[in-house]
Amino acid sequence: MSTGKLLLLPLLFLLSGCFKLGTQAPAPAIDYGLHGGADSAGVHTVSSRDTLWSIAQRYKLSMQDIIYVNNLKPPYDLRVTQRLTMPPPTTYTVKAKDTLYGISHTFNISQSQLAKLNRLQSPYTIQLGQTLNLPSVRPVYNPPATSRQKVASGGKHVRPSGKPAYKRTASRKRSSGKMALPPRASSKFAWPVKGSVISSYGPKKGGLHNDGINIRAPKGSPVRAAENGTVVYAGNELKGYGNLVLVRHADRWMTAYAHMDRTLVKKGDAIKQGQSIGTVGSSGSVDSPQLHFETRRGTDAINPAAHLSQRGT
Repeated sequence: MSTGKLLLLPLLFLLSGCFKLGTQAPAPAIDYGLHGGADSAGVHTVSSRDTLWSIAQRYKLSMQDIIYVNNLKPPYDLRVTQRLTMPPPTTYTVKAKDTLYGISHTFNISQSQLAKLNRLQSPYTIQLGQTLNLPSVRPVYNPPATSRQKVASGGKHVRPSGKPAYKRTASRKRSSGKMALPPRASSKFAWPVKGSVISSYGPKKGGLHNDGINIRAPKGSPVRAAENGTVVYAGNELKGYGNLVLVRHADRWMTAYAHMDRTLVKKGDAIKQGQSIGTVGSSGSVDSPQLHFETRRGTDAINPAAHLSQRGT
């Protein structure tokens, strides 16, 4: 897989809103750690109504992890009788008589790693019903080398020894102020376009799920930034989304704008709330002019309706 494709994976996993994931439903549940660790998580046989989304929801697993361990490719259509390896879960609820050591042994990770991941302090006391985070099976991908690194290596990407490159790059950017995000203009996001909501946030027919909202508007209508921020992606490489812009905001927020006709910003641009970042279109997997809009905090998709300001008629 090329470096470019690896770098697109986090962006692809970030969004699952209006992307069709096939139309198939659940099979028997499985247990984890029955045979010495999380590596023996189990197998799911696809039935006629299964979708990637429904399988992830049934087993309470990350859809991205299922994609990763099975090396699935877009558009992630599933075949009846297809066997999917189930990755280990990313959370665990503490049961009676559980110990941190026992849980770490069950999921084949070190006790210190589990304690660090959950910010536990010695003597590492855990409570009945407590939810513990478990590490994802997916590796962390490094960003491309900086221009300075390219020059030093004769134009080739290099990875510094010791700590991962992404940590060192992030630290360097923070110290130089380049990663600083502008403060929020408001506690609420502004509506990105004038129009009517034709698809709301949440589950849809056929096992699909919308991680945002779709707003119908005339082609060419201006799409405006919902908040002050910095553009972290502008392009059309992600199948199904057409022309897409991702904007990072203060306090771990991010907004996504898809299916645009044109984009007027590029990666790295600092933008202000209300600034035009593109125009409404029907690019990607839609057949009428509309904007797919998402609000995310960290990696979690959050219903935009709860965070958008009231709008006029």
